[in-house]
Amino acid sequence: MQSNGIIFILSAPSGTGKTTICKLLTQKLPDLKFSTSHTTREPRNGEVEGTDYHFISNKEFEEKIERGEFLEWAKVFKNYYGTAFESVDRHHLNGDDVLIELDVQGAQSLRDIHYKAVFIFMMPPSLEALEGRLNNRGTESASKIQERLKISEKEIQLSPLYDYILTNVDAEQTTDHFLSIITAEHFRKERYKPSSPDLDNLINNEAHT
Repeated sequence: MQSNGIIFILSAPSGTGKTTICKLLTQKLPDLKFSTSHTTREPRNGEVEGTDYHFISNKEFEEKIERGEFLEWAKVFKNYYGTAFESVDRHHLNGDDVLIELDVQGAQSLRDIHYKAVFIFMMPPSLEALEGRLNNRGTESASKIQERLKISEKEIQLSPLYDYILTNVDAEQTTDHFLSIITAEHFRKERYKPSSPDLDNLINNEAHT
């Protein structure tokens, strides 16, 4: 019987480099599946429908909430963000590992219901470096950036709630560290599947003696 894959939750303050890390993970681990979230915000330059997000209207999003289609959802900066059950289950139940990008609010909601996943928080090198990255994007006003930085401070304070914490100084190195976490999680004893019945019997007999 095929076992389910592992679900990995990644959270990070805006501007920390989630998009870059996810692209590198795709290159280095092609079998890792990504859950594409839904949002009501406008697409940014270069974002692709169905790849970066599913961009839908407020009305469509609220209808999905009413139908119970979201594993989690939240309203951030006046826009809705949500993870649909379908976008996760079609990969997870097929035995594939799945990566979900979530803000802290969404991750907390899954923690509250004891959702079975590995929670990873990615830190910027410093708040100063984070501010520099947000400024370099050139997509928001100075006041909006300051607002994001205040929220980032609150998110960072909640990082101890996660299973792992990475600091994204160098994208290649951070990606390698992320891959190490994925590998380690597959070797947890509770996920071990003996290759033969005799090994399975030995392990189960020992566990019950």
